[in-house]
Amino acid sequence: MYCKSNCKIIMTSKLLTYLKYYKNKISLRKLTMATVQDPYLRHLFDGDPIFNVYNKEAINMSVGAPGPDLLKKCTNMLSNATVHRMEEEEKEGNFYLFQYGITSGLWECREELAKFLNRQYGDPVQRENLILTCGATHGLQLLLTSIMSPNGIIFVEEVTYMIALDSFKQFPLMKIITVPMKDDVVDLDAFEKIISKVKKNEYYLDNAKIFWAMFYTIPTYHNPTGMVLPPESCKRLVEIARNNSMLIVAEDVYNLLHYEDGFPPHRLFFYDNPEDPNYKGGNVLSNGSFSKILSPAIRFGWIEGSPRMVHIFKTSGILCSGGATNHYISGLITSLLQKKIEDEYLNLLVKTYKERLNALCETLDRYLPNCCSYRRPQGGYFVWIHLPQNVDGTDFITWCQKEYKVSAIPGVRFSYNGTVKNFLRLSIAFHPKETLIKGSTILCKALLHYVRNNINNDNTNNKTTNL
Repeated sequence: MYCKSNCKIIMTSKLLTYLKYYKNKISLRKLTMATVQDPYLRHLFDGDPIFNVYNKEAINMSVGAPGPDLLKKCTNMLSNATVHRMEEEEKEGNFYLFQYGITSGLWECREELAKFLNRQYGDPVQRENLILTCGATHGLQLLLTSIMSPNGIIFVEEVTYMIALDSFKQFPLMKIITVPMKDDVVDLDAFEKIISKVKKNEYYLDNAKIFWAMFYTIPTYHNPTGMVLPPESCKRLVEIARNNSMLIVAEDVYNLLHYEDGFPPHRLFFYDNPEDPNYKGGNVLSNGSFSKILSPAIRFGWIEGSPRMVHIFKTSGILCSGGATNHYISGLITSLLQKKIEDEYLNLLVKTYKERLNALCETLDRYLPNCCSYRRPQGGYFVWIHLPQNVDGTDFITWCQKEYKVSAIPGVRFSYNGTVKNFLRLSIAFHPKETLIKGSTILCKALLHYVRNNINNDNTNNKTTNL
């Protein structure tokens, strides 16, 4: 009996092994026989006519990227920078620009970048605290693989940059936890309560993986809300990070698009001062990019961190193997900064975007239904529209695209939990102000029509006088 039973078990085990083998073989064959869809597309937003921001027959106010009227300036700027850099390489005669670079990035570029940021921030920035990257998204990837526990926690705000969420989801051993917001900024009382509940698990830490958790935030001209974290909240957030031995990752890509007088708000990194008596070696990292202040295609950015973070980045396998990132482009950026070409272009961007923001807000003030609201930002790309609680932004935008050929991004796209539904994000980046005025006027009138005709009768009757 035992032998027969055992034989059956063996036969069953072998059968299952063979079935799995042939199933995997068939799946692999299907995969190898499958074709890759590769349609002819010219840019990230190409394909769907509704979402194609270059489509003149629709107005897409979703895109957080500069338009052709601004990007055309890059031709002369980069031509001048290229000529200057090539002349410099010829003078020296060693052509280091075409060699593998040092892991932290071209020394001269970091020197000029520190000077540029000093001028624009109005705060000290040290060359040795900078690591060059291929942009903010690359910076996120670098820190996730270098200084974060592989099974750690990623705290995110209730609404946040949607592509960052997509990046975080690719690290399945890390847990994503949402932090509530209050008045369109993070609720720090709620954050501290959440931390106290989750900080009891075991996390892998060593000399490189020094943080069990990180809080990803956009403290200045937030995406999507457009708001700025107040100074007192910044100080408190730094204290929370120090007390809990965690990392704050500040996405500082909009800071220099500041439309008020004077310098922009201090970046969060400013508040983690090494001279503080309770300084813990650095708990804030600033993640910057030239995508918003020059060109997305340049793929150039920087990380600003404390010495202990910088050392880990400089010795990370990916940077040691690659020998700096985007080394050649770093040379062109050096020339753009040395010749103050980028300073002049940033002034143009600020002037242009300020005009666009004013035009959009004036239109919203005039036409946005009273049951909706927004808070005027002082910089950045975005305006965050609050809809009535019972209006689903996704349903409205789907209808508005079809009926009016106007588009924005519904709030749920920025929510990890998918719960923030009654919001819309508008962008001032791509379109000239005339198009923004036209598109936002249509959007407001469409909203009025939609609310009146699609909300249940009781709510409509109660709110009609307020529309």
